[in-house]
Amino acid sequence: MEFCCLFDLISRAPVRFVFNKVCTSEHKLILKLIRALKKGDLLLIDSGFYYCATFIKVLRRKAHFLIPAKANNRPKVLRTLGQSDYLCQIKDSHDKTTLIVRELFVYRKGFRRRRLVTSLLDPIVFPASDLANLYHMRWDIETFYRDFKHTMQATSWHCRTPTTFHQELLVHMIVVCLIRLAMLEASQLAKVSVGQLSFARALTETRLVFQLLLSAGQPNRWTSIWTSFIKCCAKYLVKIKPNRHFPRNRQQYRRKSRGLERKRPGRKPKATKEAPSLLSRPETLKNRRDGVYLLS
Repeated sequence: MEFCCLFDLISRAPVRFVFNKVCTSEHKLILKLIRALKKGDLLLIDSGFYYCATFIKVLRRKAHFLIPAKANNRPKVLRTLGQSDYLCQIKDSHDKTTLIVRELFVYRKGFRRRRLVTSLLDPIVFPASDLANLYHMRWDIETFYRDFKHTMQATSWHCRTPTTFHQELLVHMIVVCLIRLAMLEASQLAKVSVGQLSFARALTETRLVFQLLLSAGQPNRWTSIWTSFIKCCAKYLVKIKPNRHFPRNRQQYRRKSRGLERKRPGRKPKATKEAPSLLSRPETLKNRRDGVYLLS
């Protein structure tokens, strides 16, 4: 199946999900998720969903979006808001609809430079550094998919019909929400971020909690059981490696994993020219009509 999920960054819990056949386009699935947006929400989207029609539907819900720009996108610069921060105009390639957005070049220490597009146009209320740190939190949705598929073993199902599959998927999501809310309270108790707690250990503790509830037989013990459950979840921390990133080039990643980048003994290293820094590259380009356009 093709699966899309709306994910809350604070509690790291799924808010809404949609699914369909494998051949279904993700652009059709995300339109159903946009209906769940409320006024003032900020939607962090992957670069694969860069589409003006999607942006317009988000804005009609009186919400906002933040998404990486495409490398071949050349928007027209209307005004400079600050250093590496521009007010631009983009056009839809189908119906030629224009949209005013803000494009900014952000650089987070330990990560490659990125170019983000957002509907938050005020650079004073929404600084570029805050938007860069906020979009970096979008990676939690990828760890959610990993925990959901592998830790909870949601790759094998007991259902035989689409209706029973939907019911089984709902039960999985209820369990995920229960664990994420417990981890949120545990992080406040341990005074750490939610990302530093182990989801696998919390899942094990959840199974023990259900066994206690079934064996207790007394509904008034729920408060004590929940309190001990929160304390147990706060004990298990995961090892976080700061500034860790992986190469985007698959061939480079394969060469590194096979050890082909190691220096061979007895050979002199090849003389290579240093690549120009991303910070030294021009961000804008003028055409013959003195129109300014953004570069990647």
